[in-house]
Amino acid sequence: MRIKIGLLLAALVVLSLPALAQDGNSEVSANFTGNFQKQANGFGVIDTATDSGGFLVNYRYHFNRWSALEGNYGNTLFSQVYNSGTVTRARVQEATFAYVFTFGVDRDARFRPFLEAGTGALFFSPTVAGSTGPSVSQNRPVLLYGGGVAYKLTNRFSVQAGYRGLVYTAADFSVPTQVTNAKTNMAEPYVGVSFRF
Repeated sequence: MRIKIGLLLAALVVLSLPALAQDGNSEVSANFTGNFQKQANGFGVIDTATDSGGFLVNYRYHFNRWSALEGNYGNTLFSQVYNSGTVTRARVQEATFAYVFTFGVDRDARFRPFLEAGTGALFFSPTVAGSTGPSVSQNRPVLLYGGGVAYKLTNRFSVQAGYRGLVYTAADFSVPTQVTNAKTNMAEPYVGVSFRF
């Protein structure tokens, strides 16, 4: 419950940023992602996730040429396969917020690299199709790190590519034979297009 309230408050802050925006300080992007969860191992249980694709959208507000804040929403669908013989297929939604360091590169430069770090949550919602037994939804706090580069096409449009890493405790869907209590990392490379206004 505290996670949902925190995310709601953070979303309100991010959504209020456009009111502060001056021309050219706001940016939205749409991206295709690859989602690759590292194997998690704990309590004699091994969790191996299938690889998947997804999408990621974000809003970024630039305070100056060095710093920005970003709010992200992502969605993917993959299966968690456990050595106990069970499988849970789940839709995974991501809500994250990050500080973005933009290296002081001028807005008119063609190549604009960036690094980011932040936090948020992953929301695992199991599906009946593709799962071997009953399971319940779970929310996991997440740490975010990453970086990438944007290439300016016009004054307003850019293409971008990057890598995001999400660190969290592997989902077990409250099924005793799926509990690892182990930290894992989801590699999330992405490519997309952004619009600055």
